[in-house]
Amino acid sequence: MFKNQMIKSFLRVAGPCLLLAAAACVTKTNQTGYVKEAEITEAVIIGQSSRDDVREKLGSPSSQSTFGTETWYYISGHTEAVAFFTPDIVEQEVIRVEFNDSGIVSDVKKLSKKDGKEFDLVKRTTPTEGHSMGIMEQLLGNIGRFNRQEEAGTLDTRR
Repeated sequence: MFKNQMIKSFLRVAGPCLLLAAAACVTKTNQTGYVKEAEITEAVIIGQSSRDDVREKLGSPSSQSTFGTETWYYISGHTEAVAFFTPDIVEQEVIRVEFNDSGIVSDVKKLSKKDGKEFDLVKRTTPTEGHSMGIMEQLLGNIGRFNRQEEAGTLDTRR
């Protein structure tokens, strides 16, 4: 009898906890960006559309080139994550719109996740000149450093 009561009590407590744990493992999806290929092909005409036309029809680009020919990038993506793990990129599209010197669209190209390239980030740090203080220097560094009246320029001459 006592054993059955313990099992029932355990299930009353563990049941909701297990449900919460299972709910935490639901896949979370996130859609970013707003441009789709059909909108690009209908809205942007190579050789005719200007920068203002593209901005009016598609909005501000996600990114712009900083050198070379003026290029606007419209980026959209779909990611999925389970619980607290790093999200995985499921789908990604980049629409590249290039402009000529006159500000007219010269090329439109669709890029997908397959066109992307993996690269390793450089983990070097730039060395800096100077002195690195140890823990004892940080703790004891200010002992004896205080403003004396003579140093502060408020010497009392009333004596």
